[in-house]
Order: sequence, then structure tokens, then C-alpha cells
Amino acid sequence: MSAASDPSAESVESVAAAILRAVGGRENVTGLTHCFVRLRFRLSDPSAADLDALGAHPLVAFVVWQADELHVAPRRDLFALYALLRDTRGDTTAS
Repeated sequence: MSAASDPSAESVESVAAAILRAVGGRENVTGLTHCFVRLRFRLSDPSAADLDALGAHPLVAFVVWQADELHVAPRRDLFALYALLRDTRGDTTAS
């Protein structure tokens, strides 16, 4: 398998960008936190999220709605993804 076709070789930046697109873009995210295994998104328009695209991404283990939050469990790099997504939103603290 070549590195180009190996999802584990995908950069953290490209995974973060794909997740951000699938949740409806930066402007749709009103809050972002994380727990030990999940990114936890609050969305202004939940219908703008593409759950099929999120779930189909090879580096996303699962996606679930829980307590008005969209939980995305990445297969790796949770904390790096969180930091990139937080910075993309312009956050300096968790929300």
C-alpha cells in the first residue's frame, strides 16, 4: 500500500480540515471541547453537519449525537486535532 492510499499517513491538518468541512464549517461551530476519546462539537445548525461524510472518513471511528453535542471519535491524534480545530475557530480557551 502506498503512502498516498494509506489513511494513517494523512496529515493531522487534512483530517482536521475534513472534519471541519463535515460539521458545516467554522461558522457552524459554536462550541468545541473534548473528552478522552471524542471531539465534542456544539453546532448552530445541526442539519448542516454531514454525518455520512464524517462516519465514512477512514480516520473517524464513530460519530454520535449526545446531549445536544456532536461527538466525533478520531482513530488517532485527538489532542492535536482539538488544538488545530480550536485554533481554526480562533479560540484561546475551551468552550
